[in-house]
Amino acid sequence: MAMNKNKLFLVLALFGILSSMNSQTKHWVKFSNKNGTPYTLSNPSAFLTPAAIQRRTTYAVPYHFTDLPVTPAYINQIEAVPNVTVLYASKWLNGVVVSISSGSATALATISSFTYVSSTSLVNKYKLDMPVIEQPAFVGQENLRASSSATFNYGGSYWQTKQLNADCIHSQGFRGQNMVIAVLDAGFLNANINPVFDSLFNRGGVLGTRDFVSGGTNVYDDDSHGEMVLSCLAAIKPGVIMGSAPRANYWLLRTEDAPTEKLVEEYNWIRGAEFADSVGAQVLTTSLGYTEFDNPAQNHTFADLNGKTAPMSIAANLAARKGLLVLNSAGNGNGGPWPKIGIPADADSICTVGAIDSLSNVTGFSSIGPTADGRIKPDLVARGGNAWVSAANSSGACFQANGTSFSCPILAGAMTCFWQAHPNFNAYKVLDTLRKTASNFASPNNSRGWGTPNMCAVAITTVFKNNSLNATNFIVSPNPFNSLISIKVDQIITGAVSIEVYNVLGAVVKTYKETDLVGTHSYDLSDMSNGVYFMKISTANSASQLKKIVKQ
Repeated sequence: MAMNKNKLFLVLALFGILSSMNSQTKHWVKFSNKNGTPYTLSNPSAFLTPAAIQRRTTYAVPYHFTDLPVTPAYINQIEAVPNVTVLYASKWLNGVVVSISSGSATALATISSFTYVSSTSLVNKYKLDMPVIEQPAFVGQENLRASSSATFNYGGSYWQTKQLNADCIHSQGFRGQNMVIAVLDAGFLNANINPVFDSLFNRGGVLGTRDFVSGGTNVYDDDSHGEMVLSCLAAIKPGVIMGSAPRANYWLLRTEDAPTEKLVEEYNWIRGAEFADSVGAQVLTTSLGYTEFDNPAQNHTFADLNGKTAPMSIAANLAARKGLLVLNSAGNGNGGPWPKIGIPADADSICTVGAIDSLSNVTGFSSIGPTADGRIKPDLVARGGNAWVSAANSSGACFQANGTSFSCPILAGAMTCFWQAHPNFNAYKVLDTLRKTASNFASPNNSRGWGTPNMCAVAITTVFKNNSLNATNFIVSPNPFNSLISIKVDQIITGAVSIEVYNVLGAVVKTYKETDLVGTHSYDLSDMSNGVYFMKISTANSASQLKKIVKQ
């Protein structure tokens, strides 16, 4: 199901959960401190999950004042003010969104009188209605171009994968296994019954869902835009489509109330980003953007595109600085009244994604930079002209559509696989490294940025180092293997020998102990998932040798 042409690059409500009502006004209440909070940075397990703590530990991301939840006593005191309802809090920006009944002239004055309240302001909705031409093209098998590998039959999505050389990194076993991607969008209509996602749901690849607009966890009955975005990442239908991170795990977060033009709270996306951080997501991708308030007097201007004015841009930078790889669509406004990127594409620490076509030309609609403070945007580009996506129904049909809404997740999935292959990189190094591999690195500009990155331009790295054990002593076969793998040692390795199998994140998944190792020894690894691993032999005197192995 296709979206309205003028709505593909979605209307985003930054601060919304509930549709506004004529009898109420919504206000953002900013706090000056977190005094009296029962939370401490020395006990992050009280407000972050183990997965989030592990990400911080792995990449040496320090805990910060912004990680602490808003002081509960402040929320309680504001909630106690007559005619005031606290809708939700943002720990990163340290404040709450409240609803005040009309006719209550004293409520806001009472809130403003509290010593910890630094400011209040009306909450408004950003919206961006930019023309994007969709070209529905439901096709049969005869019109599809499959990859040259029988194992990876990408169908119509082959070229959008090939442009990034993501098929290369897939062929090395990196397809997003054990990586976690948060997708923030307007809804994922029918994704739970669409056969292109059968593999995703059958393996438990959807870790969870949240609806920050209506509440609850059902994100499958709203808008179709997020479903199409998800298909760029996770769809698998051989001969038709395969996403760029088909084996990653996903959080599906609804942050946008697409069907309405009502005044809604602006912090939905910020809440979604804070949630994604707290549950340990590594990658955050969003195909949304904003330029105007419902009240024209409060519209953004180009001068606001400095990465530190709009709340969502501030939050996007905070997410990146907490160790997440954050990607956002550049926008589809080029050729229209607002040709520049939107919010939060101006954020300095994120990857802003423009769109190219099948010939690698920048599409006519892809929004351009620079930012108001002169930085180049977008950062990178991927296929957004006639990209292959899935229709939001139960047939598994796919078609071609236009928009940076699709170039962003296509690139996000590929970068996720790249990060999986380079687990000792942090998010900043992932983006910086891929900029250096990109097609326009020598002369970046404000239409394609640094260009199209190459996912296989950098040799696969691991967290391990070899030392003095003779490599000729250690041969593995077959490689790739299906279930059994053999080690052949021509010269005896005396004493105690440890054989360990690591996954790409550096975790030990198998351990074997031998004594005076020589000859051929076989090991059954049939219970491991397909993918890339590393087999390491270590001796009692700390000598070791490492081999990459691939299970398929």
